[in-house]
Amino acid sequence: MKIVAVTANPDPLSMTNAAGNALLDGAAEGGAQTELIDLCAEGFNPVYGMEDREHYLGRGPMPDDVLAMQSRIRDADALALVFPIYWYTMPAIMKGFFDRVLCRGFSYDADGTPGALAGKTIRIVMLSGGGEDWYRSSGIGQALDNQIRQQTFIKYCQAGDVSFTYIDNLRSGDDEPEARQAADRHLVSLALMGRELALGDKTSAESGDAGARS
Repeated sequence: MKIVAVTANPDPLSMTNAAGNALLDGAAEGGAQTELIDLCAEGFNPVYGMEDREHYLGRGPMPDDVLAMQSRIRDADALALVFPIYWYTMPAIMKGFFDRVLCRGFSYDADGTPGALAGKTIRIVMLSGGGEDWYRSSGIGQALDNQIRQQTFIKYCQAGDVSFTYIDNLRSGDDEPEARQAADRHLVSLALMGRELALGDKTSAESGDAGARS
């Protein structure tokens, strides 16, 4: 069992990175092989350029940096994408990961042939200053679910088990004791998620505690 977490936050001390590491720590405790891909720390280039375009059109090879990233997730049994919500969607660097890495010829094929993510377990962990209830009642949550879970991973990538987890009501830089305690509860829940993934159990698609630094 291999579990890979991909994070998108420039602050190495962020709750985003702590969340990704907590999930992987739990997975390791459950006996899984783990890997963290910190897109910001690794300097991933999110810009879809002409090399990407030429590959998409069938006129050129996959860019080397994309191939290297794909090799790290190809044999994963479960993939966790961990990111803060910026302007009601994912950060640009995570969107670039979708655009460049989860591309035609890897995660899906034009003729419907299953790609490298077919049948895999996907966990989307989203950190937010707003409450999960607001995201659901405002329609933003449904839009995120449709775009990321249903259309991208289920329809195109043919993934097998895809779910959302909200880490909500966060305040960036809040180190008050109550906020830190709430953050610790989140991290414990994520470690449990990772352990359950390693053991092959299903995890809940929802999480609703308060939190801390996003």
